[in-house]
Amino acid sequence: MERLVAQSTQLAPEEIGCTPLEFLELSGHGYSGHQGHTFGAGLGAWRAGITHAAEPVWIADLCSVAIGREGAQLAIPESLQVSSHEADVLFEAARPLWSDSPISVLPLEPGRWRIWLPADAQLNSISPAAVSALAIADWWPQHASMKVWRKLLNEVQMLWHEHPVNVQRQERGLSPLNSLWLYGGSPGWKPAPLAPKPTYYDGLTSAYLQGDWSQWIAQLPTLSAYLDTLPTDTPLTLLGERNIVQLNPVQRRWWQYLSPARQQKWEHWWTHQK
Repeated sequence: MERLVAQSTQLAPEEIGCTPLEFLELSGHGYSGHQGHTFGAGLGAWRAGITHAAEPVWIADLCSVAIGREGAQLAIPESLQVSSHEADVLFEAARPLWSDSPISVLPLEPGRWRIWLPADAQLNSISPAAVSALAIADWWPQHASMKVWRKLLNEVQMLWHEHPVNVQRQERGLSPLNSLWLYGGSPGWKPAPLAPKPTYYDGLTSAYLQGDWSQWIAQLPTLSAYLDTLPTDTPLTLLGERNIVQLNPVQRRWWQYLSPARQQKWEHWWTHQK
């Protein structure tokens, strides 16, 4: 980190509608945003595999909402461990609710459904991963055009509240799958292939999701050993909750070797500078 040149970019999830990792994935595949939508709205079409549709592409993920002293909180998606069986059973339980609604639903993969909303639907899209770090009360769909969705979602939540799937999950110490999080809304777009495809190191992810910081620190030697296997001129990208730090090698000129290299103040990369 001290020998590479750093460029830090602030990416507030409440502004871009996704996490920095999701922003990196979308932009890496050539997505440049769609007017009138948050950048993260492109996740809907991308995750649904819709590349040409002109209509808005909405998706909804199974999620877990907990009510605490500070209000409602969405569980981090990666912590849910949704099985195909659980997703199928919950979908079938809710299927009768669609029959009397102008909303249509199609399962895409375990825990994720494509949603067709009325044409006038308006939503400030934010992904489940991004909103899990925020107060979700600020992100419930409040616009009048979302009344039909709010009604349907309320019925779904009541149906799933004490569903056997969730009773069994809680007996196993897992969070209940008690709601859906709706996001997306941009038209379809065609992802460009990544060349070369980036390599992700996620050895710290599990400890982070569990808030186990002693385990997180214990993983650092493994990360150090992994970095030692890379060529010294390998560019790196570090991801935080609200920013991206891109590290690139610099070609020093001969006279620059006459004085020590300027060290990076890497501890400042994750703080807001005044």
